[in-house]
Amino acid sequence: MMMKTLTTFLAAFAIAPTLFAAPAPITGIVGAMDVEIEALLPKITDHRVVTIANHQFHQGQLADQNVIVTKSGVGKVNAALTTTLLIQHFGVDQLIFTGIAGASDPRVDPLDVVISTKLVQHDVDLTAFDRPKGLLPEQADRFFFADEKLQTRAYDAAVTVLGQDQVFKGIIASGDQFIADKQVVNQIHQEFSAMAVEMEGAALGQVAQAFDVPYVVIRTISDKADGSAELIYEDLKKATAHNAANITFQMLSAR
Repeated sequence: MMMKTLTTFLAAFAIAPTLFAAPAPITGIVGAMDVEIEALLPKITDHRVVTIANHQFHQGQLADQNVIVTKSGVGKVNAALTTTLLIQHFGVDQLIFTGIAGASDPRVDPLDVVISTKLVQHDVDLTAFDRPKGLLPEQADRFFFADEKLQTRAYDAAVTVLGQDQVFKGIIASGDQFIADKQVVNQIHQEFSAMAVEMEGAALGQVAQAFDVPYVVIRTISDKADGSAELIYEDLKKATAHNAANITFQMLSAR
């Protein structure tokens, strides 16, 4: 009888690791606009939608990975709200921001891709208090640092999709304004060494860093963020957004 009990106990113990295995990680994928996530939505399997605070969160699997894909809306507040919900409500383990941006580095052209190494809020200005631009109170650094492993995966995925000549790693600057002035974009590049300018990434980075959640921002360039922006932005918006989505899918598939 004792031997039978011992055998039953050992069998149960052998099964226990499976019963109590850690849940599969969840990747949060964010785009600011519909066009930046619409190429991903048809690829989601076991697709279900949850709506919170007028934001739709698309849950399911992409490339056999658990994901939540959502549109944040344009601007830093929308990005911060969405990021907080993804972390606090859905418990995502990592974050990818995918979408389009303007080039601020002269070396970067439309249809190129910039993978974030660091992000900064270019419109934070407390220079009146002898603080450098971009530096918020109670923060030691004006930059928010993207996860190095996610950077590498994003870079490799982008090279697979586009080729090495079109992929860069560097600083991305965020602010609540669409930059379409050559002088302004030059100032941002000189101040922060930024390769791209957009309106959400640094806000996601600030929230993710506060919660210690790894993240990366992937931006496909739609324009030069100068006087030519209005001429080419609309023509390239969909193509660049779809490139960003394809890179994200490739990134998940390569795991």
